[in-house]
Amino acid sequence: MNKQLTAVIAVCSILAAGGLSAQSAGEGTLETRISLGGESVTISRAGTYALSGRLSGGQVLIDAGKNDRVHLILNGVYIENPQGAALYAKKAAEITITLADGTDNALIDGKNYVFPGGDDEAKAALFVKNNLTINGGGILRVQGNYKNGIHAKDMLTITGGVIRVNAVEEALQGGDGVFISGGMFDLIAGNDGIKSSGADTGKGVITLSGGNFSIQAGQDGIQAENTLIISGGSYHTVTGGGAANAAKVNNRPGGDWGARGWNRNPGITPGAAVSPDSGSMKAFKAGRELTVNGGTFTVDAEDDAFHSNGNLTVKRGTCAIRTGDDAFHADNNLRIEGGDINILACYEGLEGKNIVISGGNTGIVSRDDAINAASGSADGSAAIPGGGRSGVNAVTSAVCVRITGGTVSILAGGDGVDANGDVFLEGGRLYISGPSQGMEGAIEFDGRFVVSGGALITAGSSLNPASQSTQPVLLVSYTVPCGSGSVIAVKDRAGRTLLEYTARTGFTASAFSSPEFKSGETYGVYLDGKKVIDSVLRGMVTAMSDNGGAYTLRGGGRGWR
Repeated sequence: MNKQLTAVIAVCSILAAGGLSAQSAGEGTLETRISLGGESVTISRAGTYALSGRLSGGQVLIDAGKNDRVHLILNGVYIENPQGAALYAKKAAEITITLADGTDNALIDGKNYVFPGGDDEAKAALFVKNNLTINGGGILRVQGNYKNGIHAKDMLTITGGVIRVNAVEEALQGGDGVFISGGMFDLIAGNDGIKSSGADTGKGVITLSGGNFSIQAGQDGIQAENTLIISGGSYHTVTGGGAANAAKVNNRPGGDWGARGWNRNPGITPGAAVSPDSGSMKAFKAGRELTVNGGTFTVDAEDDAFHSNGNLTVKRGTCAIRTGDDAFHADNNLRIEGGDINILACYEGLEGKNIVISGGNTGIVSRDDAINAASGSADGSAAIPGGGRSGVNAVTSAVCVRITGGTVSILAGGDGVDANGDVFLEGGRLYISGPSQGMEGAIEFDGRFVVSGGALITAGSSLNPASQSTQPVLLVSYTVPCGSGSVIAVKDRAGRTLLEYTARTGFTASAFSSPEFKSGETYGVYLDGKKVIDSVLRGMVTAMSDNGGAYTLRGGGRGWR
């Protein structure tokens, strides 16, 4: 045996109390190997320790100095502590856990903790008072029966491994922040899947740049008190009971990992029940800033899919979303700069005080408004949940929808685009299937609708664009209601198609605009290949019926104003 290794192992001694105290000779590449065998283990110095074996009814306690760094290599361990955390680091500055390649490791805590000496901070099967890093290529299974699964009071960093957590409350929590750049995650949580709760400046930050995530959360999927930044990774997230459960009360799913591989380790209880809760059940939530720079997202959320109490920006990414409320919600600015966004079901698709769409491909199917710009009331109170009007909302350019690029395709049960302030179409392509009657329309606004660029075609009514528009708009009403599936087109005098769209709902009016429109020119409007009218554009707004009469909405609409 190597003399150095012999010297290191020699410093290990069995305590009179019956536990094993393992001390390394100091930090470095040399390992102290500890074979678990039924006794609690205390690590009291900095160093590298390789753990293997089974410990039932005990704990691995790291009681090193506050400035020490301890590296644990989990090499096939099963640790179950019915009276507290399975692995607990009391004060060491840095804890690194490496999951050895090809190994299967499990940490399980009890439903009720016993806190010796009044130390009651531990609240997770794996609990670290300072910083925790997890890496490697092995598997780590964590059952958080008391509260959380994995919890670091300061920074939680994960760069690899297969992490499977089933927790009564949070699955993963970093008080100051969470940083994840890789790994595979299977998380079931009664409360939040991943959480950072630090409220101070620079804390409460979650940064995700890679990894494969499956999250089932009773409350929020991923929740950052201040900032959430997602730059990569794959996310399959279910919150609450999913979108279909939005109208139900106290009906939350329990976990069942039997079909997902959990029962391959017979020492783990499959599926902690997810407790009912009427709180936030959003998929991705930030208190100040939420930025999506990339990633693939499949969301089934009872509440909002992406939510920020401040600003929300989407630059890249691929999304398939079903939600019981908003797909993307920002209390302040909501910006869609790119990405492929497919909102399959929602109450409202995009909601914010100021909504700017400058790129990407966005498809929205909504029960109410697809895009809604809303602010608080005139006295500064919060906006009405769901984006409804209070009757006292101030009309201001700060509350607006602005489309400068990208493609937006809408099927709306309420308004297609609705602004308590202004709507600006400056570029891109906007296709809307929405109502033409009642108080709903394809485009509604309390301020102005200014068109200066972009392509617009609607199966549904629009209020009159403003005189400040610099690109002509044609409004047409139909004497006979048109059915879903009708192909609407606009052609120039040479028969060249400028605009074309297949309606996804019945309609009695349309709005058209194209960068190729010129005042004084004649354009033909076609339905299913048959010309219904020729129209000469006169000025920036031309409105008429398909029989040559006045533009008139049927079924109680507000008409042209």
